[in-house]
Amino acid sequence: MNLCEHCRKPLPEPQGHGRPRRYCSDACRMAAHRLRKAVDYPLEMRLTVRWCRWAKTMRGGSATKRPIMANGSPASTSDPTTWDCLGSVEASRAGDGTGFMLGDGFACIDLDHCYDNRHHLTPWAKMLIAPVAGTAYIEISPSGDGLHIWGRMDERPGLKIRNELGMNIEAYSVGRYMTVTGRRHPSSGRQLPDLAFLWNVIERLR
Repeated sequence: MNLCEHCRKPLPEPQGHGRPRRYCSDACRMAAHRLRKAVDYPLEMRLTVRWCRWAKTMRGGSATKRPIMANGSPASTSDPTTWDCLGSVEASRAGDGTGFMLGDGFACIDLDHCYDNRHHLTPWAKMLIAPVAGTAYIEISPSGDGLHIWGRMDERPGLKIRNELGMNIEAYSVGRYMTVTGRRHPSSGRQLPDLAFLWNVIERLR
């Protein structure tokens, strides 16, 4: 039985002598094409089904980003049945952007408000990026005022750092999702290195 190369659903039996079908629909063909072009995301992220969309919403008087499925239904960090493949979320127009569910070895360090008024990286952000510069996949956040450092790590409790030095850091490896923009920082590599060393450094900043 032949399967769609994108969604893996069974394809109809070929009729005649033409080229065999590779996709079950035009939507799958286009989604597969977009996936091949998504070269900025590390391969491990592109191939896993941990993607979502997100939508801006108000909660308790403040704006937040709520995870949703590609079809616009609510998504949950604890329910894998609500997660999608990259092709599906990139083909979707639901919500305001793309996200990725952390866990199963995927981790992310969020450096928020890490630029000064000249739009240069702050010294504390440079210090944290230095060990993984040119290796880790590092993105500019949706606001343009922060960075996301992506990597691999065993699941640990999340971290949240706010201190008198102006550090604004969060780090998660399970039970959260992170926004994804595809806007690579100039220091970015294309890999997902072990973030345990950076995690230990950040723990000591509390």
